[in-house]
Amino acid sequence: MNESLTATSWPPSTSFFHKVWSSRDPRVKDWGLINDARFVVPLLATYVYVVKIGGPRWMKSRPAFELKFPILVYNLFMVVANALFVAKFLNHSYINGGYSFFCQGIDYTAVDKNTMALLSTAWWYAFVRIGDFLDTIFFVLRKKNSHVTFLHVVHHFLVVLDCWIWMNFGHDGQVILGVCVNASVHVIMYSYYFLAALGPEVRKHLWWKRHLTTIQIFQMVFVVLHMQIPLFYDCNYPSMFCVIEIVQLCFGIALFVNFYVKTYSSRDKGGSDADKTRKTE
Repeated sequence: MNESLTATSWPPSTSFFHKVWSSRDPRVKDWGLINDARFVVPLLATYVYVVKIGGPRWMKSRPAFELKFPILVYNLFMVVANALFVAKFLNHSYINGGYSFFCQGIDYTAVDKNTMALLSTAWWYAFVRIGDFLDTIFFVLRKKNSHVTFLHVVHHFLVVLDCWIWMNFGHDGQVILGVCVNASVHVIMYSYYFLAALGPEVRKHLWWKRHLTTIQIFQMVFVVLHMQIPLFYDCNYPSMFCVIEIVQLCFGIALFVNFYVKTYSSRDKGGSDADKTRKTE
């Protein structure tokens, strides 16, 4: 192999990686944990291993845990936490941050109190999304491994990976409306989960259970449409961020639609709607 050719073939890729990595948001590049791949990569790898291999193996010779009270507390906490984050995101962006609902760019030089409060809120919000992992852990401890589906695990995995990407390259701007919608949807979902966990007497009155998946699908469709705006209207929002989000969300939409069709196409099939809906989150 020509050594000179080999030598000149590496710099472009190295240069590209350096260019991408050096374009990180300077306002938060020294923040730790969710901003640090050394935290996020092991966390995601551990999550997948525990819920798909280690956890089921450990539970194989053990009886299922009864976790009604911890699950009630967890769901209630998630309702309150997500509602608070919706309020804080809206306050620091569209209410007091002068944000445009139509198209909002990113100013990497903005370090005013309100902008930094918005970024700090996004940093803490990532830990609530990491907290969603407990949903899967509860399934494993209750020996409901059939609920730990490809959709369920991939969804949680990608959400946390998203948090790492956005925190490093810009968690303000156009993406904030999608984050607000996502947190609002989680308020609805965890409210249902809390009520359903109270028992069958309450669960039988929750007529809107099957619509949770529909809400998630419409949420993703809305964000896909909203993230397309900066591709056609220049508001100083990076096009690459739009492309990354749109591709990932289209993948998510395909998975959720496939789940919905398989689950609800025939209501005669086994399994309650409550359990079926729960499998998506």
